[in-house]
Amino acid sequence: MVFNKTQCVAPMLVRRMRRITRADVIGQSTANASTEWQEFGRTLRAWRERRELSLRDLAERVRWHFSLIGKWEQGKHRPPVEAITALDAELDAGGELMARALRAAMVDADQLRKSTVEVKTSSWDEGEDMERRRLIRDAAVVAVGGAVAPALAALTDAWQASEPRIAGASVSGVMIDDWEDAAAAHAKTARTEPPAVVLTALAADFAEMAPHLARKQPDAVRRDLTHAAARHAALIAGKWTDMGNRRQARRWWRTTRALIDESGDRLLASWLRSREALHRRSDPAEDLTEVLKLSQEARRLAGQQPTAPLVAALTAEAKTLAAMGSHTDAVGTLREAEKMFDRLPALTGAFHRLGERGLWFDRSLIYTLAGDVKNAAQSQDAAEGLYPVSDQTLPRIRLHRAALHARTDPEQAAQEAFKIVDDLSIERWMTRYAMDAKLVLGALPEQARALPAARELRALTASRSV
Repeated sequence: MVFNKTQCVAPMLVRRMRRITRADVIGQSTANASTEWQEFGRTLRAWRERRELSLRDLAERVRWHFSLIGKWEQGKHRPPVEAITALDAELDAGGELMARALRAAMVDADQLRKSTVEVKTSSWDEGEDMERRRLIRDAAVVAVGGAVAPALAALTDAWQASEPRIAGASVSGVMIDDWEDAAAAHAKTARTEPPAVVLTALAADFAEMAPHLARKQPDAVRRDLTHAAARHAALIAGKWTDMGNRRQARRWWRTTRALIDESGDRLLASWLRSREALHRRSDPAEDLTEVLKLSQEARRLAGQQPTAPLVAALTAEAKTLAAMGSHTDAVGTLREAEKMFDRLPALTGAFHRLGERGLWFDRSLIYTLAGDVKNAAQSQDAAEGLYPVSDQTLPRIRLHRAALHARTDPEQAAQEAFKIVDDLSIERWMTRYAMDAKLVLGALPEQARALPAARELRALTASRSV
């Protein structure tokens, strides 16, 4: 018997969503829902046509009625998880349909969920919260697979219930330590896995913390709990930024700042504000002046002693200055960061050591924006040798290299950039890639911007950024 890894999850996912929403939303009209399901439908149709299949042909293969598939393609109905899995597998879509559907499901879940950090303790429905937590876990399993998910969820609940609570608190010290460890694990995974997959895993952990954040806790417990939650919230905000959802990103950046300021950890507050500046700089709708202020606030919070947060704040400020065209100031701030980096002591705890490769990446971007060919090329050579093939940063460095040569060999640069973008699967696409592709297009001489390769790069980047 061939076992489908989502078969054990999908029925439970649908049943729990029905109980949470108090209405059967699976298969109903999406007229009032997000446009993400319409995007899913367009993607489904594109894959079907790419495989040269009619609606009836596809229906016969996946054993769903052709009229239903037609409605899914039009975005008029939400397909169930079983159908999405079958369609993705039959069309050999490489997970793209799953990623599109997961994004739409996350938007739906956000519309249905109650607020977490802001919710009043008196209004918190623990039974409903448990169902929400399980729903999010199930969604994560659809993204990453795994037949053991139901057992894992039950074991997690049992493990938390078995840990002795701190006096006057609703959590144990071990639970908070586990969430701190989880944040570090998520940060590592975020460098290699698709944003939607990372986001669902983060959501599962944050959903476990949320009811405890809504309750009154002893001061020391509250401090530690908000510290762990802030690290998760920052990663969630970053993934929403990567996926181009500005509204969700801003909501979670505000949550991040509120949580970390409540924890009282100035260094982590600095670190997370630098991360916010890094992500928001990739949003073309952002005011770079405001992003610069955020970087400067991170620098103020870091203080004067050599620490990883101070280096991160300086490099965030330098990259923002470079993006604003203040190249001399950007290079000066970068050199200040380099000097501080050389003075860093060994780091432990919540901060990962700011690796040499990260600084080489920063140099690559800043010198490319400044048009310093020698230093940019040296930085790109060094960085490419340090980043693993699976790291999401490597395509960005290669786009920097294409931008560097866009003026001297525009056609080759545009072709190379197009290939880099085209090789990135839709589920791994991030707004930062769009920013770097536009860096190439902006560096092309005026007369070269009409080249076929440049037009193709512009069109592909625009379609990925929708």
